[in-house]
Amino acid sequence: MKYCDLHNHSNNSDGSVSPSELIDYAIEKGLCAVALTDHNTIDGICELQKYAKDKNIEAVSGCEITTEFLNKETHLLALFIKEEKAFEMEEFLKERLRLKALSNIDLEKNLKNAGFKIDLSEMIEKYGKNINRAHFAKELINEGYVKTTKEAFNTILKPDGDYYKPLKRPEIVDTIRLVRKWEAVPVLAHPLLSLEKGELEKLLPEAKKAGLVGLEVYYPEFSKEQTEYLISLCEKYDLVKSGGSDYHGEMKTHSDLATATTPYENYIKLKNQN
Repeated sequence: MKYCDLHNHSNNSDGSVSPSELIDYAIEKGLCAVALTDHNTIDGICELQKYAKDKNIEAVSGCEITTEFLNKETHLLALFIKEEKAFEMEEFLKERLRLKALSNIDLEKNLKNAGFKIDLSEMIEKYGKNINRAHFAKELINEGYVKTTKEAFNTILKPDGDYYKPLKRPEIVDTIRLVRKWEAVPVLAHPLLSLEKGELEKLLPEAKKAGLVGLEVYYPEFSKEQTEYLISLCEKYDLVKSGGSDYHGEMKTHSDLATATTPYENYIKLKNQN
């Protein structure tokens, strides 16, 4: 059976590999398709498509958009982005990155005032302009404050803590409508990482009505029971079962490429929706 990995990151956001390296690694892993879904940017999709053109793999242009539901950070994948719609997406995403840059300045200030050795300008020089909490976590690990990204997110960088103040995010249902307007395919990413079951079931009827196509049910951090629960929701709301490893390379080492995948038949169902 053929498999696809539909959730991955490059060094255009908080991954450590380039889009070209992602393609090479996906081929090495035996995948038949791989998606690049950087956070709030599509800067890497031109390189992705150009490099994959003569390779024996399907490359999916995507993006992971930060949204919110019930005041909780919720992530939405936009898959199969069309080249002719990229400009419309970029205008939306540029505003998200502008606000994120301001949030990063505040986070750096709060951490420095508390005595943490953090330098945002050095981070930008090292990682590029699209800085997020994963980069701050990496620096906190390097300085010995925490041991893992997850520990950083649950302590120093937690949203309800003293240092990180989440920026205002677009509502997820409105964003689903936008993704459909851009003729891309919206898939709810790792839903049980941010939402409780009751919250998720409150979201799905409205999300489906707005144009949600898929639900990420195959994910490295989900238990068998969680995956079975999400599969039941896909059947209830007529959503396509999707999945991906959320691979970040050396930036987040908890999951390798192809540790969670989508069967090719589901990939085709998603592809046919754009």
